Amino acid sequence: MRPQHLLSAALFLAQAVPHEASQHCSRLEYWNPDNLCCGSCLQRFGPPPCPDYEFSENCGLNDFGDHEMHPFKECPPGQCNPDLAELCSFCGSGTRAPTPEGSRQRCGEKPAPTKEPCPLKPETPSVLSSQETSSPAISSPSGTSEHTVPWQALLTFALPLVLVLLVTSAAIFLFALKRHSPYLPYPGSNTSGGSLVTSEAELPNLASQPLSRLLDELEVLEELIVLLDPEPGPGGALACGTTRHLAAKYGLPASWSTFAYSLRPSHSPLRALIEMVVAREPSASLGQLGTHLAQLGRADALQVLSKLA
Repeated sequence: MRPQHLLSAALFLAQAVPHEASQHCSRLEYWNPDNLCCGSCLQRFGPPPCPDYEFSENCGLNDFGDHEMHPFKECPPGQCNPDLAELCSFCGSGTRAPTPEGSRQRCGEKPAPTKEPCPLKPETPSVLSSQETSSPAISSPSGTSEHTVPWQALLTFALPLVLVLLVTSAAIFLFALKRHSPYLPYPGSNTSGGSLVTSEAELPNLASQPLSRLLDELEVLEELIVLLDPEPGPGGALACGTTRHLAAKYGLPASWSTFAYSLRPSHSPLRALIEMVVAREPSASLGQLGTHLAQLGRADALQVLSKLA
């Protein structure tokens, strides 16, 4: 059989089989999502309030407890319901239509509400039963309910989406800011423009001096250790300017920095870094160290280093 013939057969079967609002309950029952069982339309809403009306399919409720249509509707053409039964029957037959059954699980039985006088006038086309005015679940017309439920669902999905977009936008903004300004100053350091320019002016005098000299100038080295060895606190998680970042400038891996910091307080990470750089590159100069400190925004450390100029 060709695919188009299969599609035509499926459409024909879909039209031939009546669709029920509930996937769990029969025609005259509704699914209770709280108790997970089928309840009787008659027990919840009472008999039809007016002659020639019958229950809508599943009382007009879907499996989520929302009203898709009014609980009652007019009898189809050629059918009547003078005795206010649950379903209409052929006019003049004198017999009631059979009640569909076959629900999975029935809720606890309770007496049906008493019948109230018909609230409709002959010219009134819609059904407004006394149970509708007393029940908050169907206090609004079916048209209003159909429009309210989609709006509530839209808000439920829209609010988390807006929050996700805001968080994503903030993360992108911070990433772009960090990318354009990669060297954030260490908290508490003097990073004014004038101080950095003044400190960088001393770099030419340090360019010709070897880095190994710093190992002999213990007073200057101790001041730099106090400034550079401490890790950033909770408020400086994004700050750059410690010995760990200085080691990265010299091309040392993060594992080396972790090992050097593990030796504290018996051995300074900054002293270990200088010894490592001097051993690897004897020609390393104080000017190169000053350049790295300037890039890290450590004007305070540059001022201390300038004492060797």
